[in-house]
Amino acid sequence: MSKSPFLIKQEFVSPKLCEFIVDSLQFVDPDESKEGKPVKTVKRDEATQMLIFDRLQEIVPEIEEHYNIKYKGTEEMDFEWYPQDSINGESICENSNYLRKKWVKTKDRDISGILFLSEYQDKVPFDSEYEVYGGKLQFPQHDFGFHANRGTLILFPSGPHFINAVNSIYAGDLFQVRIQIAAKNSMIYQPVDFPGDYTTWFEEIA
Repeated sequence: MSKSPFLIKQEFVSPKLCEFIVDSLQFVDPDESKEGKPVKTVKRDEATQMLIFDRLQEIVPEIEEHYNIKYKGTEEMDFEWYPQDSINGESICENSNYLRKKWVKTKDRDISGILFLSEYQDKVPFDSEYEVYGGKLQFPQHDFGFHANRGTLILFPSGPHFINAVNSIYAGDLFQVRIQIAAKNSMIYQPVDFPGDYTTWFEEIA
């Protein structure tokens, strides 16, 4: 029987709350690269993150059961803005660095999450207030990715098997929240515990 290493919570927050969060963050001017191109801009906001944290606590038992961990805590959340025309491709390993030809865990993170605040759209009409074209969340080692789905939370193990990247943004803006969860018992990802692949992992939500 297939079991996904990804725990997906659709409608984790409402579209209305997504809009409220984006408005509350008041992103105005994006960070820029040395070449003057817009790049990912990150903010933190204690009041706004509590809206998400309260909902996260409701699913902690499910997270513990799914990943066989005991919840320890959640880091301060990163609210990410990927502006239109930003060129991305940075590969992120959430809890480890590649040192002396091997991966070394350097951060107390076991489960990571992305909460989408924008909605992918590749057709017209296109509403730039909340829709984005591009910005796919890619997991190269598993040869697939997720388009932004406003209000959906994607959880996955934090280790080197789940290096991820966000594709370039061609229209609109991508807003998302990056969440980091620590466990009392450090999670060691074992592929045998999650048999199958992306073609079988998501059958129940297809």
